[in-house]
Amino acid sequence: MADQVDLSGRIPAPGDARPPWRELEGLRPLTLRACRRLVVVAPHPRDEIRAAGGLLRRLAARHASVDVLALTDGPGRTCTPPEGLALPAAEPDRPLGDLVVRPDDLADPDTLASVLARLDEAADDDPVAESPGDAEEAALDEAYEALGVAEVRRHRLGLPDAGLAGREADVVAALSEIVGFVEDPHGLCVLAPWSGDGDDDHEAAGRAAEIVCAAYRVRLVRWLDQAWSWAGPESAEVPWRRARQLALSETVQARKLAASAAFGGRPGRDRELPDGSAPGPREVFLV
Repeated sequence: MADQVDLSGRIPAPGDARPPWRELEGLRPLTLRACRRLVVVAPHPRDEIRAAGGLLRRLAARHASVDVLALTDGPGRTCTPPEGLALPAAEPDRPLGDLVVRPDDLADPDTLASVLARLDEAADDDPVAESPGDAEEAALDEAYEALGVAEVRRHRLGLPDAGLAGREADVVAALSEIVGFVEDPHGLCVLAPWSGDGDDDHEAAGRAAEIVCAAYRVRLVRWLDQAWSWAGPESAEVPWRRARQLALSETVQARKLAASAAFGGRPGRDRELPDGSAPGPREVFLV
């Protein structure tokens, strides 16, 4: 008789024995044949790719359109306006940016003309710096291309990372703006994190999606992400009776890895795709 394994607690850390996920191999398959438009609620950049990249690829291959509501632009991103405008120095032997022109100084026409001339010279010599938001968008474009999803409409809400629990009303309003104007609600599905996932931002996004989908009678599919770090197939906290699986071929697994690599090998759960602490070569959703 095989030894009994306790799967109710935290999944062992990498390097320890992996828990047997054979119980999940018998889950019913996820079928979204009627889905012609998918609206994804993504709390953080690339959450949806990590947790549901295979599903995104499958629906795109069936010519379903994809909208992504990006709730935050990522952790630790702030913008503090400077007190003045830093300008390159007029003399070549002075370091750039050590001269500051205050807004009041720009009222003088001569000063303004000098400022504009020097800014034009600096623009010719220096490449335009890419903002963090632009870099993130470029990485997302590359990731979706690696997945094989040709076109994604992205809607950026710009809420604070780790602060979605206090902004659920904003998420509800933004998602309602998209869902409420869909011409064919019967062909619409919303994909969002499970509201019991274990991450505050994920749970807030999941609750907001539940409210909107109930109001508009739209089908909601929930993904599991942080839950894999604390839940096993026998965890009572997870409603496994509602779980469905999407089996991933080796090709799709490779595409998810390539999509993860588009973010420059950043630390975190990206490097665990598609296996790591996730349930083997599959994606699991709650319906």
